[in-house]
Amino acid sequence: MLLYQLTQWFEERSSLQKTLNSGGADNPSELQQRIQAVEEQLYAHAERWKNAIEEASYLQLPYEAPHLDDDMVL
Repeated sequence: MLLYQLTQWFEERSSLQKTLNSGGADNPSELQQRIQAVEEQLYAHAERWKNAIEEASYLQLPYEAPHLDDDMVL
């Protein structure tokens, strides 16, 4: 779900940026503010995702049974 949201915000940002660059905006400052708001959402969710991955890696138990592996390590 998070990746879907990030993709949607990237698409929205791209669309807003194209509109701003083409000069088709009635109020460029409002459009720029909307782009900034979307970017803030992107950064906030990306940071949450990064933190969740880091937290999950702390919860993993270390591998302690190499003698149970089927493959021989040379």
